[in-house]
Amino acid sequence: MLKISTAGRVDAFHAIVFAWFAKNGRDLPWRKTKSPYKIALSEIMLQQTQVDRVIPKWRAFLLAFPTWAHLANASTADVIRMWQGLGYNRRAVMLHRLAKSVVDLGGELPNDIDAMKKLPGIGDYTANAIAAFAFRNASAAPVDTNISRIFRRVFPRHKSDPKSIQRLAKSIAPRDVWTWNHALMDIGALHCSARGHVWGLCPLAPLHGSKEKKERVGGKGQGGQVKKMRFEETDRYFRGRIVDALRESPMTLKKLRLRSELASLDETRFSSLISRLVHGGVVEQRKSTVFLAGDRD
Repeated sequence: MLKISTAGRVDAFHAIVFAWFAKNGRDLPWRKTKSPYKIALSEIMLQQTQVDRVIPKWRAFLLAFPTWAHLANASTADVIRMWQGLGYNRRAVMLHRLAKSVVDLGGELPNDIDAMKKLPGIGDYTANAIAAFAFRNASAAPVDTNISRIFRRVFPRHKSDPKSIQRLAKSIAPRDVWTWNHALMDIGALHCSARGHVWGLCPLAPLHGSKEKKERVGGKGQGGQVKKMRFEETDRYFRGRIVDALRESPMTLKKLRLRSELASLDETRFSSLISRLVHGGVVEQRKSTVFLAGDRD
């Protein structure tokens, strides 16, 4: 429960956010629909993927699978193929499982946050986001990384653990949760970023706890330096290359291992990557051949 002395700050917070969004809100295609399916698809695609990459894929995906039923009736392999370019291919697998669950429920997502959280691929944030954007559910309070950062800056004396931030977000949310949460996401992405804010440019700067031009983020290694692995050296990169290869056709492990983009992997690491993809439901293996999940159903 907010202290009464915070009321003025909450009122100012609301006024700034709504006024800023009215002039500066992003024009995104999923904001022009009330379809829970289309909105759920956008939310799952936007997890750890930039908006500019999602927009064309979202449109193409809807052409291929215009409804929950179309998606549920597709093979897992076809869904993974359509997911190409978005990364984190396990999201495609979970989305396909979600579609099957929704069809089993009668073809519609429930307008209930707790019920949605019981479905495959829907966590606390996604359930709240769908509730806010598809159902305009006044009890919804989606808190992603950007929104959490805003609340920590605007209310620096409030507890900053995830559960406390979630309670804070719910306690001060206005009735128009659709506009409110889209606005917070836009401000977090465009101005109140992880790299700090330029004082005077961030619309929420007057409410921030300090006038620092930039906040320090990240950790320090020895000597104050953080050694960052190149993306092209990460397991995520190589898993993506394996899945891309299997989008073309099933392959023997030997043939897959010989591809130039995987040549730098030693046998142990290659085997580990295959095992993780199998465990995640993205690929399957029969004897020495690997293929996208569902590609031989």
